[in-house]
Amino acid sequence: MSEQRIWDVAIIGGGVIGLTCAFELARRGRKVTLIERAQPGRQASRVAAGLLGTATLPVGEDDAIFPLKLDSLRRYPQFVAKVESIGRRSSGYRTDGTLWVARSADEDAQLEALHEERLRRGRRSQRVEAGEIFNIEPELPGSLLSGLLVDEDVQIDPRRLLAALERGIRYVRVGLQSDRAAVGGWYDEAAGAWNVRLADEDSGEDDSVQARDVLITAGPWCDEIVASAHGETGPLASTGVGPVKGQLLRLRGPRIIDRVIRTTNVSLAQRRDGELIVASTKEPEAGWDLTATDEAREALLDRAAELIPRIRELELEEHSVGLRPAVADHAPVIGPAGQPGLWIATGHFQHGILLAPATAHWLAEAMDSGEAPQMLEPYGLERLGQPRVNTEAAS
Repeated sequence: MSEQRIWDVAIIGGGVIGLTCAFELARRGRKVTLIERAQPGRQASRVAAGLLGTATLPVGEDDAIFPLKLDSLRRYPQFVAKVESIGRRSSGYRTDGTLWVARSADEDAQLEALHEERLRRGRRSQRVEAGEIFNIEPELPGSLLSGLLVDEDVQIDPRRLLAALERGIRYVRVGLQSDRAAVGGWYDEAAGAWNVRLADEDSGEDDSVQARDVLITAGPWCDEIVASAHGETGPLASTGVGPVKGQLLRLRGPRIIDRVIRTTNVSLAQRRDGELIVASTKEPEAGWDLTATDEAREALLDRAAELIPRIRELELEEHSVGLRPAVADHAPVIGPAGQPGLWIATGHFQHGILLAPATAHWLAEAMDSGEAPQMLEPYGLERLGQPRVNTEAAS
């Protein structure tokens, strides 16, 4: 039997986080293989709306991840330029901004609080009076009380981005292994590498790959994978990551809006080709259910039509369902995974598309240096009770 190739990094999970990490690491000269149980970009990443920004309601809800969101948003223009250049495809990146709108006095107060918080953080936003909203988005109703314009927010088409990333990783020579499920792993001390056991989803035949580092980016399935990993320092504690079901509608018709429109319970975005996104539900109690429900569809349509009645005239093109990975505090888990050479990136919840560039950059920095940089310290396993790697035992 010929000697097995040892990769620098094996990435398990081909969503936007796994694809972006593979792209970044390979561009830095690492020999990378990407393992995906189905086809890349076919899970929650494909269902995402692609609305990218730092503003959130209720105010302070995402305070713990604000620095990472801001860092990633700043990286987006250069990230998109690289992916589009190498992947030779447009990602639908647009810089039209977001218009938050208030339909009640309570929502108006929330927008004012969000505006004040942004100013305290040194971010830009502009309060909009009711009479000005028509000039910004003429299809919005005259009954709105106020708005908040956030010009620095951007949007991207996740499906176009995923297609460009998949082409891009092939160009930078990432070894792509589709329809291969990671079903176990162990650390080979003599080889100084991990053995990752794979099962072919069609034939069921087993195989394995070896890599000095393993990065698990399998979304809500991460704990299932790390539970089967046996390293030098004992079993890996669970992150508690699990699925949060989300449903989203894709409509099609004439252009109605230019910017992203947000309220406290719905977000609207229209692509240049006429596709209009109505996002989205959050169903933490639904578990692994991927059923598209009539109740969710009608609720989303009702919320959208309350803002723009013409939306009812558009054709319903797709009712999408995805499972967002989340841990208890809704912050991501990024960094060393409690075993030598084992890393994890999961729990990005509804911010996976936004946080992909920063996650990939800082994980690559960590792999280069051997330790998590300061930017990733708030997102380590330690906060969930998993101890740091025992470097003495590993040496």
